[in-house]
Amino acid sequence: MNLEEVLEEYAAVTPAGNDLKILQSFSDKYPQFADDLADFAAARAVVKHAPEEELTEEEEAKLQESGLNNLRSVLSSLNSPTVLQSLVETAKTKGLNRAKFAAALGLSTSLVIYLEKRRLDFTTIPQKIITKLAQILETGEETISVYLKQSQQFAENRSLKTETRAEIQPPKNFTEAVREDQQLSAEEKRKLLEM
Repeated sequence: MNLEEVLEEYAAVTPAGNDLKILQSFSDKYPQFADDLADFAAARAVVKHAPEEELTEEEEAKLQESGLNNLRSVLSSLNSPTVLQSLVETAKTKGLNRAKFAAALGLSTSLVIYLEKRRLDFTTIPQKIITKLAQILETGEETISVYLKQSQQFAENRSLKTETRAEIQPPKNFTEAVREDQQLSAEEKRKLLEM
């Protein structure tokens, strides 16, 4: 189907006005026309809610832009953000093993494991680390933040079995983890503590 046919079909199935679920399904079905559909729906919403009096070109442009921005923000909230299952596994898909991943971040492998297992207090992790993670894993900072804010993850397959339950340790402060790290040099620690 071409763009005109897609827009006509959308208009036909939504005679009472825009329906965000239908609009989303059309965007998913015709991803090549997703922006055009959003523009069409925004223009349609503006026309429906436009005041009776005539507007200047500037006022009309502002209204259209406002409607389009509102619609796009609603559509983006409908799209579920990417959910990371593992930092290390995602890094592997980028060709980085744990050691290379740690080196790219300027961290030790033990600090990478702390991040992977969500054992660091999120509020103490420097923004620069989150930004680097997002760049290396080619995802958004919000996606990284959502991952790091989740509760601690414990290994599913343990090699040691015990009859006592493992106690959940409180998350460690990033600064404390850096200071205790056995793999980092004094200079590497200094740089991380200055972030």
